[in-house]
Amino acid sequence: MSIITNNIGIDLVILVATIVLSATVYIKYRYSYWKRRGIVQLTPQFPFGNHGSKLPRGLSIGAITKRFYDEFREQGLKLGGVYMGIDPYLVVVDPIYAKDILTKDFQYFTNRGIYINKKSPITVHILSQEGAEWRDARAKFTNIFTSAKMRFFFETLKKCSQDLQSNLKQFVDKDKDVDIFEMIACYTTDIIGDIIYGIEAQSFSQEGAIFRKMGREFFNVFSIPNQISLFLTICYPKVARMLGAINIQNHIGEFFMKFLKEALDYRVANNISRSDFLQLLIQMKKSGVELTDDEMAAQAFIFFTAGFETSSMSSSLALFELGLHQDVQDKVRKEIIAVLKKHDDQMSYDLLKEMTLLDQVFNETARKYPVLSTLTRECVKDYKFSDSDVVIKKGTPVLLPVLGYQRDAEYYPDPLKWDINRFQDKNEKHIGYFPFGDGPRNCIGSRFGLMQVKLALIAVLRNFKVFVSPNTKEPIKFNEQTFVIKPTESVLLRLKSI
Repeated sequence: MSIITNNIGIDLVILVATIVLSATVYIKYRYSYWKRRGIVQLTPQFPFGNHGSKLPRGLSIGAITKRFYDEFREQGLKLGGVYMGIDPYLVVVDPIYAKDILTKDFQYFTNRGIYINKKSPITVHILSQEGAEWRDARAKFTNIFTSAKMRFFFETLKKCSQDLQSNLKQFVDKDKDVDIFEMIACYTTDIIGDIIYGIEAQSFSQEGAIFRKMGREFFNVFSIPNQISLFLTICYPKVARMLGAINIQNHIGEFFMKFLKEALDYRVANNISRSDFLQLLIQMKKSGVELTDDEMAAQAFIFFTAGFETSSMSSSLALFELGLHQDVQDKVRKEIIAVLKKHDDQMSYDLLKEMTLLDQVFNETARKYPVLSTLTRECVKDYKFSDSDVVIKKGTPVLLPVLGYQRDAEYYPDPLKWDINRFQDKNEKHIGYFPFGDGPRNCIGSRFGLMQVKLALIAVLRNFKVFVSPNTKEPIKFNEQTFVIKPTESVLLRLKSI
């Protein structure tokens, strides 16, 4: 039976046309959000907005926000508007504004705005939690990463660095190239496996070691289901929630949830105690801190994933640059040997602070290659920038393009040049430099991560001269489909025993 006309076919055409017209008007209205607020915006294209032109491309948030930054920067703007899907996002081009958002005006930007599926408990961790839930988690876990706890963990890291050294020696003996990222990833996986879960991951000795395997799978975004899920969670989070989309594969989440619960039960039942993260969780529960098994598993999981990939990439890229800069490598090695000699070759956590050239190496590597190339925040109450009439409404997602800041020639002349002298003066303020974020939501494990990197560099430089293999393709190209910075091909080094 027809409703509008006497012809059901014509009625159907009118209905479809009305729906299409209404959708078009709605989308155009959504895509005028920033124009209506007097903020310059990039031209979006439905359904991707400014995210990218098609799947499976365009999933690297770092590459995307760097492009946003460059386009707005060329126009001399401090702020710019873009769209991810049909949702408006603010791009903060001015690094001073970014600093204010992270620190002075943090109360307006307390959330990261990261997608959570609460039906998947492994995703509810300190990185994604919001409001009071985040503050509670931060208060509980901050004490795990104090200087005292770093000394608590130091011996484990030192042992793993010795394992790294002995495994690298095999490549020297066989006169073979070293895939440095894979070797350092094994080192950091063993550390995190031991410190977080209290197990020997055996990443060096077992090619199919389960923790290394799970780490690889978590950071592999190349499968089509993964890419669709990631696209939805970034561009259409409301649709993602309706569909129950997950950004961590079920079998990975289930593995880490089950593993931690079994490890906890075994320790408690057998009255086992050792110097690791798991033991600290047990002690926290005994002291009256409220911790569910799901919460402990989720926090352990994020510390595992955040700890091994970021530190391994920073260490590997630092060694690559040192291989290219033999003069710097020699100076760093001399400092390492001199500091160790001063302390009778007795390595300690406090001794690391005396190796200032190592700090410069890390800082410059983190500047040129920021592992987390974008920071995200969500405005939790209306906010007005100090020298502007622009008001950012509550609920607006904010993008801080760290890669843009740290490769801007105005702040870092000749930005693609690796130059550790940029960080020679400890008191110098470095504009737009956020290797661990900043403010109350900075990286909770920054000291731990830095300790991992330093011990890896010491283990290598103290025992080997490092050269870039002729088989390494230069300049290094980075994958634009990963969330953390990662080369498209292996970074191969040659080592020579000292």
